Amino acid sequence: MYSTIVLALDGSEGSTRAIPVAEGYARREGARIVVAHARTHALETAMEDTLHAHVEHLSRSGIETSIIIRDALFGDEAHMIADVARESEADLIVIASRGRGPFAGAVLGSTTQRLLPIAVCPVLVVPGGYTGQTVEAADSSAIEA
Repeated sequence: MYSTIVLALDGSEGSTRAIPVAEGYARREGARIVVAHARTHALETAMEDTLHAHVEHLSRSGIETSIIIRDALFGDEAHMIADVARESEADLIVIASRGRGPFAGAVLGSTTQRLLPIAVCPVLVVPGGYTGQTVEAADSSAIEA
């Protein structure tokens, strides 16, 4: 069902919650992962090193993985992710929520909320309370219930 998955990462610890979810779907579906990162600051070398390390880990585990880093103005990250998904012909976008409550998210906005209405494919949002359960484990527990 999924052949290309865009994994949106901003380099934060919170965004890494999305990695095992994208990895699980990629393994199950035989999909490739395109990591998308919107560079909003000129000096993000440490963050980019972390992103490249995630890409290397996924590649070494047997998942075809690439990374696209583009400059974006602060607040325009959602459009960049949507563009990467369109250009990559993605079937799914995986992104972590910031973990704020619904009121804070409504007031402050978020990349995830801005992405939803402009995405060209389904968006899977990994919630703040996600514990790292694998896709396979989540699927099997749902079947057994």
